[in-house]
Formats: sequence, structure tokens, C-alpha cells
Amino acid sequence: MRVITFTLISLLLSPALGRVRWVTPGAYRLWVRGFEDFPLDEAGTVDARGFYGRHRLRIDPTIEVGRLKVATQLDVLTGQIFGETSTLGAAFTERRQSDPTRAYDGWTTVLPRAFYLEWEGAWLSIQAGQIPARWGQGLVESDGGEPDDEGYWVRRFGGAWSGDLIDRLQINARPLAALSHDPLNAMVLSIGGDFIYQDEDADYLDGDEALQAHIGLAFPGEVGGWGLRVLRRDQEDADGDTLTRDTLSAHGHWRVPLYALHAALKVEGEAALNIGETTRLRPEGSPEGVDLLQLGWVARAEIAWRCPRLALALEAGYASGDADFNDGTDHRFVFDPDHTVGLILFPEVLRLISLRAAELLSDPSLFGVAPAGVEEWPTDGAVSNALYLAPALTWRPRRWWLTLGGVIAMAAAPSFMDPYQNVKAGGTDRNHRGNEAGRLYGVELLGSVGYALQRMDVGLEGGALWPGDALDFALGARAVTKLVGRLELRW
Repeated sequence: MRVITFTLISLLLSPALGRVRWVTPGAYRLWVRGFEDFPLDEAGTVDARGFYGRHRLRIDPTIEVGRLKVATQLDVLTGQIFGETSTLGAAFTERRQSDPTRAYDGWTTVLPRAFYLEWEGAWLSIQAGQIPARWGQGLVESDGGEPDDEGYWVRRFGGAWSGDLIDRLQINARPLAALSHDPLNAMVLSIGGDFIYQDEDADYLDGDEALQAHIGLAFPGEVGGWGLRVLRRDQEDADGDTLTRDTLSAHGHWRVPLYALHAALKVEGEAALNIGETTRLRPEGSPEGVDLLQLGWVARAEIAWRCPRLALALEAGYASGDADFNDGTDHRFVFDPDHTVGLILFPEVLRLISLRAAELLSDPSLFGVAPAGVEEWPTDGAVSNALYLAPALTWRPRRWWLTLGGVIAMAAAPSFMDPYQNVKAGGTDRNHRGNEAGRLYGVELLGSVGYALQRMDVGLEGGALWPGDALDFALGARAVTKLVGRLELRW
């Protein structure tokens, strides 16, 4: 028995039995947001939460003993600390988002997020525990982390806050590791099983139970890499509704130096297809539930010059929409909410419109019984039923940065339809104001300026959205504005 125990310990900790490393990185952020009122329904209802501040203090203690790493993540403080509150859609706000009815929960909220083990050998690695999960570009599964611009790529607008938390056991193997002089030796085959703690579809603390199994093949690399994954999800909500979904996803990235231009080019993207069935939605035409057939993709190209420290980017994305709420198939693809696009249209306007629609659909004075699946309509700020194009430019003179960008978006389905107005009009296409649905969401112009130190960034970002006919406005008739002040500290 002693021989077996010593052998197991040696396998786990070799080749450095005496090597122990402890680090405690962390970050603090303070975001102050001001947003102009926008009519969310035909009565002109607005969100009263126009100005508020949120902060988050996150630490990531990690200990490494030989080949074994023990990692944790803790949000010591997180949430709103001052400003206005709102009850709009509060019943449909995700638990992992701050409570919009509480102005000062940020001083008392402590959230243990992750605890997991990682062991890495020459050709095999194992990961087990509760982890902030990410796959590819974060289209389907995002850990809430920010993309690293490395000091010369385009600085993005907005930012992630939450991230998916998953209890996972995953085994990764390099089946061709013996081919020491062949690039294929880096290929990784992974297989794993998950229990969902919190993501955009399930929350264990609310009584949802979701299991996943996945298998993937990836070729990692700094210059270029790709990955393929098949994921099966079986879920039962607290109210008894079920979801069975298969997700096929692929991602890739490619980076190449352009020596003649003193620049570098980066291209990356991800695509995902969802198929399955659910009883979460039970329209009149399919009272037993609906099938799923949903498609989403994102592609991004960037070129960065080291001198004069200028970068250009162009991102395009697509999330399929549903042209008929009452048939037997749900086509609405929803990005992970932490894959942010712009500052106003998706994170604010369409998020609030979807919250208001869910609130109206669940009002017993308007409907005796709320339609099944009303809680599925809020987008939480994610891209859904959209085709968009988002160019951006960043210039970094010394420690300053200046970014200009924009978003132009339209509905992926023939029009933008509001679920409440659709039900109210007997299935006729109507937008959130009760008028004939259009397709153009609008045009968003954005800008940010800031100053970066080694471990601190201070900046201001904002923009204006000119809504289109999908939101019941003639383009250029009015603008919706938003400003965000940001302080970021890292150690």
C-alpha cells in the first residue's frame, strides 16, 4: 500500500516534488453608467435606473505544487453601490446579475465563484471542480474574462461581468504526443461531463438541474489554432419544463506578422448550431413543446501597427431569429451575454424591451395565465435575432488611448417582433410599440478615451444610437445616448 501511495503522489507531483508556488492576483473595477430614457412599450414606459455605479473586487488565489494546480476565485464585493434603482423586469433578472431594486447590495454581496484542480502531464491533463468555463471566442460559453488586447490590438467597448460557472470533470489527451517533431503532436482530444451551477439557461440555486456531456478536438497554437466540439445538454427547470439540446460548435484563430508593414494581422471566429427540443415554449400551434434549430456565428479581423500604434478591426455576427412564434420550431439563437457588442442597442435598449415584454406577458391583469416560456424572452443584453457589423479603430499615443467605433444592426428574421405585442395582436407581427414591425434596429456610434498605467486604467466611453424602423423610429429622428466612466485596477 505504501508503494502504491508513493507512486500515485509521484505521478501527480513529478518532476518537481519540492516546487510550490502561491499567487493571489486580483482586480478591482468601478463602472459609473448614465443612460437616457427610451420608450419600452406603447404607453411610453421607461427604465428609472438611468444613473448608477457598480463595482467588483475579484481575487484568484492559486497554489501550484509540482504538476498540480489548485485554483479559486472569489468576488469579495460586487454589485451596485450608489445611484438610482428600478423595479422594471426585476422578476426576470438573472441571479448572477446585480439586483436592480437594491442600490447598495455591492457593499454586502460576497460570491465564492470557483474552486478546481488541474493536473497536467506530458500527454494527459485533468480538470475537476467548479470552474468559470469558456470555449472558443465565448459565443456559447464564456468565463466572463476580458479579451487581452496586448497593448496594441483594438480596445473593445463594454465588457463582461458575470461568466458561466460549471462543475466539470474533463480529461484532455494528446494522442499524437509521441510525434515530437510533427506539429500534430499538439492536437488535444477532450471529453468531459458537467453539472451547471449558473449560466444563461440554468441556475442551480433557483432549482434548475442541468447536465452536459461533451467531446472535442482542438489544435491550440499562438499563430493559428482551431477547435471542434459536440455538447449534449439535458435540463429540467424548477417548474418542470425540460430542455434537450445538442450544440455543434467550431472556432478558429490565425495570426500572421506583416513585416513589410510593421504590423500584424489577426483573424478569429466561431460558429454554433443548436438542435433539440424543449417544453419551455408551448405556443398554441405546438402545445407539447417545440423543436430547436438555431444558428449563430461571429467573425473578427484586426490589423495592428506597432508604429504609430494604430489598430483597425471589423467584426460581423449573426444570431438567427424566429419569424413565427406560434409554429413548432424555435429558431432564436442567443449569444452568451458576456460576448458584448456595442454599448447601447444590445446591452440596453433590446435588453430593456425584452424585460418589459416579459413583465407585461406575466401580468395577471392583462393575461389570466402567462404564456409558457415568458421567462425565456429577456435577452440579458445578449445578441439575438440580429445581423450586425461593428468596425472600430484604436490609436495609442504614449499611455493614452482613443477608440472610435460603431454598430449597424438589423433583425435576422424578416422583422423585429415583440412577444407581448405579438400575442396581443393575435400573432400579427408587431414591435414593442404595437406598430408594424420593421427590420433595421439602428446605427450606433461609439467612442472612448482613457489613460493606462502599468496596473491601472481610467477611461470614459459612450455613444449615441439612432434607432431604425424596427424600434419605431425613422433613422435620424432622435438619438439615445449613454456614458460610462471606468476605473480598472489589477495586481
